[in-house]
Parts: sequence; C-alpha cells; structure tokens
Amino acid sequence: MGKMGGRKQLKRHSMPPVLRLPVKSQKWLTKPVPGPHPADMSVPLRIILRDFLKVARSAKEADRIIFSGKILIDGVVRKNPKFPVGFMDVVQIPDIGKTYRVSVDSLGRLRLLEVGEAEAKRKLCRVIKKQTVRGGRIQLTLHDGRNVVGELRDFRVGDTVEISLPNGEIIRRIPLSVGKWGIVMRGKNAGRTGKVEEIKTRTRTAVLSADGDKVETSLDYVFIVGDEAPAVGVVNAA
Repeated sequence: MGKMGGRKQLKRHSMPPVLRLPVKSQKWLTKPVPGPHPADMSVPLRIILRDFLKVARSAKEADRIIFSGKILIDGVVRKNPKFPVGFMDVVQIPDIGKTYRVSVDSLGRLRLLEVGEAEAKRKLCRVIKKQTVRGGRIQLTLHDGRNVVGELRDFRVGDTVEISLPNGEIIRRIPLSVGKWGIVMRGKNAGRTGKVEEIKTRTRTAVLSADGDKVETSLDYVFIVGDEAPAVGVVNAA
C-alpha cells in the first residue's frame, strides 16, 4: 500500500510564484506547514533565513538559528523552520538588530523590506471575513489568520486593520474607499502602489493611480496600506 498524505517537500521547478527562487542543484524545497497564511502566499522560515536574507548558508545552519529562539515573527518567537511567513509579517532578528516587513515585488514574489524598529511594533492586516458571534459581537477574520472580536460593526471586508504587536490590539481602521492608498498583492499588477481612484462594485474591481498610470484589478487583490501614503514600509522590497 502506498504512503498516505501529501509531500512534506516541494520540487523547486513546481514552487509557487511567490517564491521564484533560482533552480539550484538541490531537487527539493521546504514546504510550509499549515499556519496563518496559505501555502501559495507564504515562505517557510528556513527559506527566509537561507535564501532571502542569507544569514544562514545551509538549511542546517538556518534551523540551528531558528531552534535557538533567535527569530521573531510579529513579535513572537517561532522555532519551527517550516513556519509560514506571509504578506505584511514582521521578521525580527534581535542578534543583528534587523527588522523586516514582508512585501511583494512587481513579479508577484514575496520579498523582505528592511524597516525601522518602530515598525516592529505594528502591523497592517486585511479583513477577509466578518460575522456575528455569541452576544451579538462582531468577529473579524484577518488575512494572517487572526480573529478579533468586539464592537466592530463599522468594519467591512476589504478594510485594513492596524494592530499593535505582539498583542494584536486594534489601533485603527483604514477603510477600503476612494482616496486611500493601496498595494496590489497578486496578478499582473502585483507590487503596484497608488491611490484608489474608483471602486466598481458591479465588477468588484478597483482602479488605482500608480506611477502616473491607472491600473484596474480585482478588489480581492487590493490591500489598503494608508490614508494619503503608506502607513508602513511596503515598497522597494529586495
């Protein structure tokens, strides 16, 4: 009888578009475990250290750093090399005094942008679901798997929530509306940032003014990042 269950590794030639790493001599690539981000929009922590930041020369060295508790994601120590790191996550390496935010480049690849220490204390999250729970309170599900419960009736799917780290308390709401600043997360316009010029409810698309051009994309791909400018670092990701 054959083995049951999915593979724990991926072949490099079949890696998701968010990675697009060079095809090296190694045949296999680490597969992220189930977690706060979907597999097609996340990168295993091991790959963050070895291939993205190059603070480790091998998987073994990356794992040793991770197991020692020296890496924080959103202010929380993570010791699983396969932990999925995704869009807007904050990666901290206190030993070298570096903080990074996960963004997306023009090819739709997840990339890390170095940010200041102050940005390590806050994060932007997109509302992907809203429902009423016991007691008539509102529960919001955010793009990184968090659930927030409270008197949150003004919040809508597509809005952005700015939270403090690591406790996850809500700082403010940034609505998905005309005039706000957004970044495109997926599709042919991935990585483009600009002001929301129009929201077309019939086609569920948004028009952004980006770098002098106007681009139209699915509302599901738009992540609001600020009022008149990005509230956190989201561009020039390396």
